[in-house]
Amino acid sequence: MPLTDFVIADGDDARRVCDSVFPLEEFKGMDAKGIDPVKLGTLYAILADTEDVPDFASDEPLCDGGEEGPWVMEVPTDLVLRLVKLDATQIGAAATKWAKTEEFSSEYDNWPPELAHEVLSDLAKLCAQAVAAKKSVLMWMSL
Repeated sequence: MPLTDFVIADGDDARRVCDSVFPLEEFKGMDAKGIDPVKLGTLYAILADTEDVPDFASDEPLCDGGEEGPWVMEVPTDLVLRLVKLDATQIGAAATKWAKTEEFSSEYDNWPPELAHEVLSDLAKLCAQAVAAKKSVLMWMSL
């Protein structure tokens, strides 16, 4: 399960985020252990109400730390804006769908729906803060 943090930063800060052992000490953000580009793509498909799951993992990272990471990727603006628009009821409905996807099943990570809801709610708040600050949301991952 990857170590994952989402942080609010400028794209120019990607190297600093990547070089950080613990980005949350230097940047405002949230811990999201276990979230990866596949889960993020699945969330996007749910929010966009589409069967097409984008492959965010195929996007070139802003920073590539090698085979074990860390890697830093920018969360796509479209996903950030979709998350910002969600109200509490929509977050709950999306989290329920997200938690039922294969990526969260017992075959993989076995996340309870409450944890998916907590991560989605926190991520939506973080995205709103990033948009208000006119900054990006960067995803830092390491194995």
